[in-house]
Amino acid sequence: MQAPSVKTPVIFPLLIVFSLLIGLFALVSEWLTSKSPADQAMTTFKLVLEDPLYTLPDYREITHIPARKAAFFKALLPLALYENARISSQRNQLALVKQQLQQGKVLNDEILKSVTHIAKNYDLEWPLSDEEWITLERRVHQVPVDLVLMQAANESAWGTSRFAREGNNLFGQWCFTQGCGLVPAGRDAGKSHEVQKFATVLESVQAYMNNINTHRAYRQLRDLRERLYVVGQDVKGVDLAPGLLSYSERRQAYVDELVDMMNSNAKYVDHAMQEVGLPFLEQ
Repeated sequence: MQAPSVKTPVIFPLLIVFSLLIGLFALVSEWLTSKSPADQAMTTFKLVLEDPLYTLPDYREITHIPARKAAFFKALLPLALYENARISSQRNQLALVKQQLQQGKVLNDEILKSVTHIAKNYDLEWPLSDEEWITLERRVHQVPVDLVLMQAANESAWGTSRFAREGNNLFGQWCFTQGCGLVPAGRDAGKSHEVQKFATVLESVQAYMNNINTHRAYRQLRDLRERLYVVGQDVKGVDLAPGLLSYSERRQAYVDELVDMMNSNAKYVDHAMQEVGLPFLEQ
């Protein structure tokens, strides 16, 4: 005896058709709203820094020097990595924008606003001449983290200086508006500069790296970096240290001291990278 057939409820075919229509609509919508590579590049930097360090730990309480160094590098390294990642994102944006312009394309308002902001941040005005493009590309480059860490350690006495503790200033950056920072105790008569105060240590790192990447005093450093980049060589702090002669009145003695610090503290930097480097960058 043949079993009676079971009639499929009408709702099931309707649900299937409805699901297919939703999928088709999503594909069409994505196609209509899809962005070009340059558009996407303007919004690809989504790395989040959980702690920009509003205050530094009191490193004076860590009397064991190796422990102090390890703690200092571990706290500061994420900030340097973050800012280098942001700079790398800017560099990718500029490369895609330049490609669009060379193809005769017109930049949309969002891209134009972004690239204008990047140029201004590096002391240039949009639109750029061919020579200014070269200048901008040389400026928008990462700064080796070992150089960042070692200058911070040198300038702030491993985070224990007054300017580091009270102003989050690890690099001795000056400002020239009354009340913008802390007045140096040994400031010469007639001088008006102050040591700048920052809301976070991240802001201090960003200001330092922007200074390295824009100030005419460090053009030699940027030239050294560009030469190494062009030939595909890894750029290390010791390679760029000769470009920092103007950072200190001590000139060559200061550069030699930085190189010695980078060589003698490499193991601490490597250890910090193992602890915070890859997990941080893989967010």
